[in-house]
Amino acid sequence: MAERGWIAGTARAAGGSRNFRLWTPGTLGSGGSWPLVMMLHGCTHNAQDMAEISGMNDVAEANQFLVVYPEQARLANLLKCWNWFDPKHQKRDAGEPSILAAVVDQVRSTQNVNPDRVYVVGVSAGAAMACILAATYPDVFAGVAMFAGAEFRAASSVSEGIAAMKRGGPDPTRQGQLAFEAMRGGLAHKKRRRMPVIVFHGTADTHVSLVNAEQTITQWSKTNACLAAENSESGLTLTESIIDGEVSDKDPERYAYRRHIYVEANARLLMEKWMVQGLGHAWSGSPKPSQYGDPKGPHASAEIWRFFCEAGSDATASSPSLGSLRQESSETSK
Repeated sequence: MAERGWIAGTARAAGGSRNFRLWTPGTLGSGGSWPLVMMLHGCTHNAQDMAEISGMNDVAEANQFLVVYPEQARLANLLKCWNWFDPKHQKRDAGEPSILAAVVDQVRSTQNVNPDRVYVVGVSAGAAMACILAATYPDVFAGVAMFAGAEFRAASSVSEGIAAMKRGGPDPTRQGQLAFEAMRGGLAHKKRRRMPVIVFHGTADTHVSLVNAEQTITQWSKTNACLAAENSESGLTLTESIIDGEVSDKDPERYAYRRHIYVEANARLLMEKWMVQGLGHAWSGSPKPSQYGDPKGPHASAEIWRFFCEAGSDATASSPSLGSLRQESSETSK
């Protein structure tokens, strides 16, 4: 792997083609294989915007993993939104899910990617599409992070998509069952015990209602319960704990947050939900302030990486954070 920094590419599949940009950290060694994180931007954005808003490249440099940023084409959506609300883009081997899975294949063809450590992260429309990818390609993605997103197949038209953003989608338990059914094609290629999920949402988000965060957790709870049954387990029991915290800083404008942690009976971390108090429709812990990035909250990118590492191992939810790079979190249980 000689090249470092940005590498441009194009992936093609049954659903068409999309350009992408791959970040290869300078800290990567010459041997072994590396995790890969796919970052899906929101509407009107591109790969560079997503990298700048999230600061994920800095996390990759510190923790040695690859980051790929697919770009939506304006011809596919005038606002460059991923078409998560369109049934043509909610299935395996079709539409945008097939293209995004092909992006992973393209990266794997040129880089030493660890096939068991490929993750998908999205914000807004990208988060809703990330949810679809986790369900339709469980053989590709080992975990999903959603920032201001929506449950699986929360809508089947533009008007339903707008309604879901404001009021939530259909019954999340039913959608959880549908997500599991959508997994079957991927599970035939690679068995998966669970799908780890971390959700972030700002309490002052006026674009996507908070109800979507709760629905997403309920949906994936059902989907993971179905996975447990598929693996002949007696059942899935989750214990929820809540941590109220704030970012350690003398600035009184820093946001507090509430972190919900969901662990299985064996203390294995499975899901997290972060509610950032006062945050709007913007990425928490962004390197610099912008319309869609807010530095005043917990560093979402670092916490997402920490979660992927913990939920993908036998570590318990009480393990120390692996990723407080820009902002150190001071948490106290209440």
